[in-house]
Amino acid sequence: MESELQKDMLKIVVFGALDAGKTTFVETLSGKELLMKGEVGRITNSFDFVQLDHDDYLIQLFATPGHRRFSFMWPTLATGMHGAIFLIDSTVGISPVDQELIEFISKYDVPYVVAINKDDLVHLSVKDVKTKLELPDEIPIIHTSSFTKQNLDLVMNTLIGIITNRNNK
Repeated sequence: MESELQKDMLKIVVFGALDAGKTTFVETLSGKELLMKGEVGRITNSFDFVQLDHDDYLIQLFATPGHRRFSFMWPTLATGMHGAIFLIDSTVGISPVDQELIEFISKYDVPYVVAINKDDLVHLSVKDVKTKLELPDEIPIIHTSSFTKQNLDLVMNTLIGIITNRNNK
């Protein structure tokens, strides 16, 4: 097995509006509880970070704070990212912050996957998400639940596959 020093590193950033489940997504996907959480109540006011060993890659996985007042942190976290995961809270639907975030991510010209999170609570249709966010057909949209682990690996594998294919062209 390759050592972590020989693996390629990928920076992936998880974006989403307030309470979309970003911290839970990162913790569940990594299998690790984040030791240092910048939270006041249930609002993350810092960024989450964990490293994952994933096949040929060492993944640096960041999650942004979702509250609009912390949007000044988004460009800092996005700098140098190889891909993004955009979480939508299916219990809320498409919010104005979701609209803003999808425009923000698109400006970085990196692959991204849309995860309709909290699918265990409310099922939001892919068609509605695609239409309301005006997403191109090639953007994968996957139903997830950070709580039940539904499709979290699929989201990560899909994004890494897109990044790998893009880098091999």
